[in-house]
Amino acid sequence: MAYPIQAADLAIYCVNWGFRLPRRGMDAPGRPEITDNYGSWLTQLQFRIEGYREGASYNSYGIVFVPDPYEARKAGE
Repeated sequence: MAYPIQAADLAIYCVNWGFRLPRRGMDAPGRPEITDNYGSWLTQLQFRIEGYREGASYNSYGIVFVPDPYEARKAGE
């Protein structure tokens, strides 16, 4: 089981550091050696679909941006 876990870890590491969508809030600095070599490939691999709900259409993606839930907060919040 260790090899599949390591392969998954490498894949998510590359996505985390090499895939950016600045227009959607994913604008943190990345690792240029990963972005330059794999960024466009990761963009092509991303799952995309047009969904429909209650008569409206929307775009849905396989990679989503979740802001850091652990960023610094004011004392007492």
